[in-house]
Amino acid sequence: MTDVAAVPISELLHDAEKGGCQAGITYLQQLRLRKMVDPHSVLCIGSQLLTKYSGKLGDEKWPVLEQVLLASLQAGADDWSAYCLKSLKKRFPKSHRVQRLVGQCNEARGDYDAAEEVYEGIMEEASDDMVTEKRKLAAKLGEAGVVGSHTTPFGNRPTYHMVVVLLQSTTAAGVEALSSDIANFQTDTEVWQQVAMAYAAQGQVQQAAYCFEEVLLAMPHSIYNILTYAELLASAGQTDHARKYYCLALEHDENHVRALWGLLTTIPPNADNKTEAKLRNLAVGRLRSIYNQQPASSTKTAMLKLLA
Repeated sequence: MTDVAAVPISELLHDAEKGGCQAGITYLQQLRLRKMVDPHSVLCIGSQLLTKYSGKLGDEKWPVLEQVLLASLQAGADDWSAYCLKSLKKRFPKSHRVQRLVGQCNEARGDYDAAEEVYEGIMEEASDDMVTEKRKLAAKLGEAGVVGSHTTPFGNRPTYHMVVVLLQSTTAAGVEALSSDIANFQTDTEVWQQVAMAYAAQGQVQQAAYCFEEVLLAMPHSIYNILTYAELLASAGQTDHARKYYCLALEHDENHVRALWGLLTTIPPNADNKTEAKLRNLAVGRLRSIYNQQPASSTKTAMLKLLA
């Protein structure tokens, strides 16, 4: 018997698109279990399940409704979000989880005051509900005008819990709002990452690097985290420190183009230090090799000229 968890998600989607109740259920289940987001396919497959096979879904109907609701918020499919929310409220009228969905629908409409009111009501009954606390923070940032219309997974969520907004704190108000609430999420790397990016957007790269240290400590083997930290250090003028992290990234992937170019930015072309000169020659050599293997193009020509 095939282990469905080992099947590529693209194959599961292909099967689900052929139609059929079980294939659709399996695809949506695997998206949730793998914490993957694909609003378009969720809407297509989920709406088909709810319209053609509603009576066959059993208890699976409720997670499908929630999943389709969240996808509809991402895609702006208001009719489906209203339908799913109505069905969930009817089945679970006192559920905090469903009440959070009400708040998220308010956020999606830009009614952050109403969303905060919903979250505060939940917190009155469950003061230790950290998922709701995060939603309240997102609504607060929305009210401050520092959230976008994107959707992203965020924090220690339930399997299908998605945040309706990506925190894009590009104003001082956003930084202040995030920083004042960070004490509630000391161990949450995604919140630390958002605070770091908020500081970076304000040009406060030293503070951004400090915050990103927390992310790196929690996930030290992520090449993305290593490179982001290196770039923040370089932007803060700490080129020697940044160089060490670019080298660390190259230990994970010796041909990582972003790491190689980053390393070059920390070493002057006429470096007198033998170690620095050796690192520079190494980076230039690997980049030339990478670009020489690519088909002829204006980009390839330009990159090789830069490395001349």
